[in-house]
Amino acid sequence: MRRTRGAIESADEAGLVRLVAKGDRAAFEELYRRTSPWLALRLRRRCSDEQIVAEVLQESYLAVWRAAGSFAGTAVDGSAAGWLWTIAARRLVDAFRRRARYLHPPPEAAEPVAAPAAEDEALAGAVSGELGSALNTLAPELRQVLQAMVIDGLSVRETSVLLGLPEGTVKTRARRARIIMREALS
Repeated sequence: MRRTRGAIESADEAGLVRLVAKGDRAAFEELYRRTSPWLALRLRRRCSDEQIVAEVLQESYLAVWRAAGSFAGTAVDGSAAGWLWTIAARRLVDAFRRRARYLHPPPEAAEPVAAPAAEDEALAGAVSGELGSALNTLAPELRQVLQAMVIDGLSVRETSVLLGLPEGTVKTRARRARIIMREALS
């Protein structure tokens, strides 16, 4: 069934993903037009390398095209934006891991060193100084929530979907993280 341009433009992002699942290229182009600017911005907040951001964007939208049928949407209280960000965030972590493999010698040639997680490397690049030190004192589960909500600008619901946690847990962790940060910065 061929959709009119007006019908596609009036569809929300979740509706566009459902149309993409049916192979609608115009819906995919509209989804890309609407979501790629904010997705690129969020990726740049975690990675300053434009080449990696471009690769992650391309891989993310390729994954959207291939897996649009797996989008559960409102059936699991998820949004298309949260689903898309989850895909992109995972692709970014994969890109950091690939880059780390090329930048470091093979394990047998180097002493074993505990490497920081890719998320922590990205966060350290975006936040430094006293604030960065305070963030490093947080437990990883608190830092993840604070990072998603404050740095990435996600809502409680989007953070819940991204991290696979109940909304109440996200709220509790965000509150605990803010209290610890306040104390560390005062």
